[in-house]
Amino acid sequence: MYNLVKKSFRVHLYVMRILGHYPTRKHQTLYKIYAYFVYCVFTIPVPTLASVYLLTEKNVDLAQLSDSAFLICQVGCFIAKFVPFWKNSDKIRQSIYMLEEPIFSQHSPKQETILSECVRICRRNCWLNLSLVAMAFASWSTAPFARNMGAYNLPIKVWLPYDFTVNEKIFYLTYLFVIAGVGNGAFASGVIDPLVAGLAYQATAQLKILKHNLQFLSEHLDEEIVDVTNCLNKQELLYGRIKMCIKHHNAILKFVYLYEDTYSAVVFTQFFASVLVICNACLQLSMVQPFTYAFFAMVSFLVTMLTEIFLFSYYGTTLFEESNTVIDAIYMGQWYDYDVKSKEALIILMERCKKPMVVTAGKILDLSLVTFTTILRRAYSLLAVLKNY
Repeated sequence: MYNLVKKSFRVHLYVMRILGHYPTRKHQTLYKIYAYFVYCVFTIPVPTLASVYLLTEKNVDLAQLSDSAFLICQVGCFIAKFVPFWKNSDKIRQSIYMLEEPIFSQHSPKQETILSECVRICRRNCWLNLSLVAMAFASWSTAPFARNMGAYNLPIKVWLPYDFTVNEKIFYLTYLFVIAGVGNGAFASGVIDPLVAGLAYQATAQLKILKHNLQFLSEHLDEEIVDVTNCLNKQELLYGRIKMCIKHHNAILKFVYLYEDTYSAVVFTQFFASVLVICNACLQLSMVQPFTYAFFAMVSFLVTMLTEIFLFSYYGTTLFEESNTVIDAIYMGQWYDYDVKSKEALIILMERCKKPMVVTAGKILDLSLVTFTTILRRAYSLLAVLKNY
């Protein structure tokens, strides 16, 4: 399938480019200046000013602390999360467009359905995550007006060197600045997270194609060869097919290593922040009245956060499971009819596949559903401590 990146991640990359996280091939210097501007003006100030407010304000109770802390944790993690996207832009581009290499485009028409399904899932996850982010952002940004119509309240309390309640004009300018800072990070994260998860699923799709090729080596060869003059020629062609499968496996390994090296810190930052954010969001839910505007706003935020970390965990698990069953695919083939040289090549490949592909976050946590449940348990433990505070 040609233009695999464009078909799978067109929306992701378009939004990232607008928000300063994916440079164009032309005018890279100007774009880097633009990316620095967006990062310094929109990403950094809001969590910084909100933290200053909590440090300088007197008599802050648990409700006020929780009201701001969960957003400070989430928006604050964007500061570290977005650094690789403008600092190592060449590596980001390489990790994405490595999927366009010829080795990943060699598949049969029957295997086209695997890539088509992969493209569909990548698109679906992008629109799903963007929709959840839009709902959470809209409910959060309009919460001050829903709670107290006519009052000059910001969605999050921040320290400011001036009084923004002096008049309507100053208030709305300040309000727009605050929601722009939060919205920039929210929507950028809304496409970056499914992009990172989608790249893991692209590797999974390539493993499915590899397994199919290994399991049906003889069948695929028989379909292409109409007249085989002697057994030796067929065995040589079979050995060539096995060599191509080994090259395909090496290319997948290379892609996964680059993927982990590029996005490991990004995912770890999100995982670390998720424990604090989920804990604070649940604490907020326990304080507000059920079925109120604030209640549904917090539920939408919590669902969005859980979806983001679930995508990482789920597709990391699928990658592990597919890589762990390559040996089974080889065993299910007609290896007993192969010549000695082909059998030896398959044995070498099987030895290589004994170590499954495990992607880690920060070289500490595996991208797996086990990690997902661990995050939920840690968040609950912290919530139990805060509830007794």
